[in-house]
Order: sequence, then structure tokens, then C-alpha cells
Amino acid sequence: MTPLVRCVDPEATLREAADAMHAEGISTLAVLREGEVLGIISERDIVRAVAEKADPESASVSEFMSAHPRYLTVGDSVTSAAHVMLTAGIRHIPVVDECELVGIVSIRDLVTELLGPEHGSLDGALEVEQELAHPGG
Repeated sequence: MTPLVRCVDPEATLREAADAMHAEGISTLAVLREGEVLGIISERDIVRAVAEKADPESASVSEFMSAHPRYLTVGDSVTSAAHVMLTAGIRHIPVVDECELVGIVSIRDLVTELLGPEHGSLDGALEVEQELAHPGG
């Protein structure tokens, strides 16, 4: 899990979200209002918005975010996280502790945990990451 979660307001523009992702070198932001997780916005969501001809300067994050995302709790196992991500076809999942956002798990986090950071070859990690990103394909 990555404990430092970058967040964005639901009324932020897609441009602001994309700029934040680019500046931080990340591919998803939690969408929060008054501490409540309303959704997540990812690179995929922004690409979909642009493909649908949305204006990144005026379209809001709330229009294209994945609302009411699935989440994990701090007690969930790596296997549980992988299962949820595979069955839901998602690459990122928020982690909560007593209704408070405490982190986010990405495909890369799972691959690192499953193979270990000392794993010498990336071939196996890339295969796992591809399967998580595109289940069955």
C-alpha cells in the first residue's frame, strides 16, 4: 500500500487532475470532499473523457470519476486485494481504516509484495502486472 494518497476535489477540472498526476508521477487520485472518499479518477478516466470530447479545461472530475469505488480495509490480505482488483478489473483500490482513507493499493504494489523488491528479473512482475491490468487477455 502507498500510504501517501494524493487527492483532488470533485469540482476540479480534468486538466487540474491531469496536471496533478503528471507532477506527482502517479496515475490515480482519490476524490474527496470533507474527508469522504467519493471516488477515484485515473488516467483511464481522463482518456475516456477526452475520447468522448469532454473539454479538459471545463469538465469536472466528478463527471468522469469512478464513483463509490470498491475499497480494502487495513486488515485485508494481499491475496484479497489481488482478487478484488482482478474481478473488478481495476488497477488501484483505496484502503480505509475505520472509514478514514489511509492509503491506496496499486497493481505495482501487489507485484512488489508478491515477488519481493529484491526480485532480480522483471519478467515475472510484468506478467503479473499485465494479468492484473487486463484479466484474461
